Amino acid sequence: MEKIKKNPDSTPGRPKQELSGRQIQSVQRAVNILNCFTATNPALTLGQISSRLNLNKGTVHGILNTLRNNGYISQNMAGQYMLGAELFNKACLAPDTRKKVCVDHGHDRLQELSDEFQANGTLFSVADGRLLVLDATEPANCAFIVRRATPEISLYGSASGKIALAYLPPKEQKAFLARAPFPAFTDRTKITRESLLEDFEAIRRQGYSFENDELFMGVSAIAVPIFNQYGHQLFGTMSLAGMTRIIEKNREPIVKALSEAVRRLQHYLQF
Repeated sequence: MEKIKKNPDSTPGRPKQELSGRQIQSVQRAVNILNCFTATNPALTLGQISSRLNLNKGTVHGILNTLRNNGYISQNMAGQYMLGAELFNKACLAPDTRKKVCVDHGHDRLQELSDEFQANGTLFSVADGRLLVLDATEPANCAFIVRRATPEISLYGSASGKIALAYLPPKEQKAFLARAPFPAFTDRTKITRESLLEDFEAIRRQGYSFENDELFMGVSAIAVPIFNQYGHQLFGTMSLAGMTRIIEKNREPIVKALSEAVRRLQHYLQF
């Protein structure tokens, strides 16, 4: 019987991934050491790390020293190893990285959808209950193009804004709705707490938001939420806005197309 050698660089508790290209063993071991630290195990001894990775203590100690000298590992008063502050500094760059990744991988498909449905496409990021335009497209060869009058986007009156509100923490959402009723933009604007709560529930249930003549008469929009962190955190939205008759006529295919585009885009945002 052939003896199977255990891979010393596999990390317990993490999903097995397909490896491709040349791998640098020492770098992989350093990554495996960092992955040993979790919310339930924030501090570990040299022996614990060595045992978990099936590596000798000398090898682990050398890698830990290198990581510590560069700020990626620290030690507490008991001599246990912990993650270092430099990792937090790098993590703070992640939001801007996500925005660039979103535009890089989302622009071409958004332009295709904009052309297909003769509507304006927009990628928004959501932060602190506010919308930020990351990217925008306009349909080619279209006789009528919707343009925003102001860069400020209403939360309660727009498809993407309602998504931002629908996924706010309960306390923040309650504080926002306490200001209702809101000023109406058209006769169809949802301005009461009750009507907005109904919209929020529908958004979470259906997976998309539909704004129908609520900001401007004759203009409607459909938006789909974009999540990161494995589907647990709202990152932003992808939306199409155009003439109401076109949006209403193509509502189902637009929702399907946007949802498929977002599913593909979310693959690149899982960090």
